[in-house]
Amino acid sequence: MTDSKKILSLTVGIPTYHGGPALVRAAESILASEGVEKFRIIVSVDGNPLKEEISKRLRELGVDVIENTVRGGQVARIKQMIALCNTDILVLTQDDIQFEPTALAKIAKTFADYPDTTMIGARVKAAPAESLFESAVEVGVRMTHYIGDRWNNENNYLLSSGRCLAFQSYMAKQMTIPEEVINSDAYLYFENKRLGGVFRSVPEAIVYNKSPQKISEHIKQSKKFEYSQAELSRYLHIDLASEYAIPKILVIQALAKEFIAHPIAAVLYMGIHFYTKFRKNTYANTKRFWDTDVTTKR
Repeated sequence: MTDSKKILSLTVGIPTYHGGPALVRAAESILASEGVEKFRIIVSVDGNPLKEEISKRLRELGVDVIENTVRGGQVARIKQMIALCNTDILVLTQDDIQFEPTALAKIAKTFADYPDTTMIGARVKAAPAESLFESAVEVGVRMTHYIGDRWNNENNYLLSSGRCLAFQSYMAKQMTIPEEVINSDAYLYFENKRLGGVFRSVPEAIVYNKSPQKISEHIKQSKKFEYSQAELSRYLHIDLASEYAIPKILVIQALAKEFIAHPIAAVLYMGIHFYTKFRKNTYANTKRFWDTDVTTKR
């Protein structure tokens, strides 16, 4: 077991395909972290070369940039960073995330205080909305937090967002992760559970995610999660119906709370939600590669 007084070493990994200016801002926010010892950042580029000015700035910041010339998909890049990790903790995040200065320290402290914990989900909040559409998308984010915080003692896939997940590295190295998986966020949660690991949500470890600027990008994300249960049941060879059975009372409570606090955004959110539901789900035939958001990378 890990000594609770031990200072745990950290590696932060960022897979990227559309690595633009947001990637630099993400690295800068991570490097501004407080309360942690010096740590390593790895950026694993997935076959789409970074612009020279982006690559140069990252290296000036001390980031290890791995320029993979062949596209392998997000999971391939995650597995590469797991293999390269030689620290106690591996934090996986994305190329358009902003970290609060204390987020990494709170993740490390949780692992130290609860040494049986093998996987942590940070609290992913929406960056301040700049449009009514973004305000509507934020409704869904807040509802997810409300439900996740009250369901199964905060131990559920809703609180496992790939925008910021952390692992005891020994557990990450034990995981079997098919590279064809699209929803790697939830897969990692269930794989950790399959291996007997302990998941813990840390709402005090806050990172910010820019909402997509186009409804087409929002639909892609929604459809990915809509297909998640069927996809993961196939790869994990288990029935996940109970794991995906969100209590209806929590959904009603979360929605009512949003209608009271943000009525206009909540009405728009419901319109977007029902419009998305009627769109064809194309992820049933998708493996490994899918179109990531572009508007959040700028």
